[in-house]
Amino acid sequence: MQQIELKYLEIYGYSVPAAGKEARNQRRTARQTIVIGARDWLSRWFFLYIWAGRLTTSDFKRKILDIHEQYSCRRFGLEANGMQVLFGGLIRDEARERFGPGNMRFIPIYQPTNVDKNYRIRTGIEPALNMGRIFLRESEIEARSEFAGFPTAQTKDIIDSIETLISRVAPKRTESAAASSEEGQYAKYLRESGMPAHLIEQEMARYRAQLAVGLH
Repeated sequence: MQQIELKYLEIYGYSVPAAGKEARNQRRTARQTIVIGARDWLSRWFFLYIWAGRLTTSDFKRKILDIHEQYSCRRFGLEANGMQVLFGGLIRDEARERFGPGNMRFIPIYQPTNVDKNYRIRTGIEPALNMGRIFLRESEIEARSEFAGFPTAQTKDIIDSIETLISRVAPKRTESAAASSEEGQYAKYLRESGMPAHLIEQEMARYRAQLAVGLH
């Protein structure tokens, strides 16, 4: 089985301090979420960490900062709709003290209020899911259950956070820019893996041929 080192991946995080209006209307206790996703040169998403639960504000704040430090996220999105923007401010203030002003990677994420949540999740996730570009660990039973049961599953906190990370936290790639970036990262990966130069040339030629087929 192919293994990819984390240093070759773009790592992003996203967190929701509490469930939104829909959950409150259904009288469900709000759950907090944290998801960490890593994108490779083929725009595949590997989810390294997924959590949903309920903690005190101070414990949840500490958990977010610990997870961000553990995975060195390029960006870490915090849902900022309504009063949640205040929690994001607390996170950024503590991050400045803990990591210094040069490590301010926490960004506010505002969910569109005029778009149906199920529609947003479906349209945001289906392209990557249908192309086989979302990977969950076997142990992520709850996340797998939400995917399998969407949109009628009892909870959708995790799948909602995954969609937001993919669609709003990670910067967009154009097809041409993505192809160029992917090719360069793949070549670097092969070099650092110790593959001989002549085999790298053969592999990159095969890669470009496959890419050309996929883009036309």
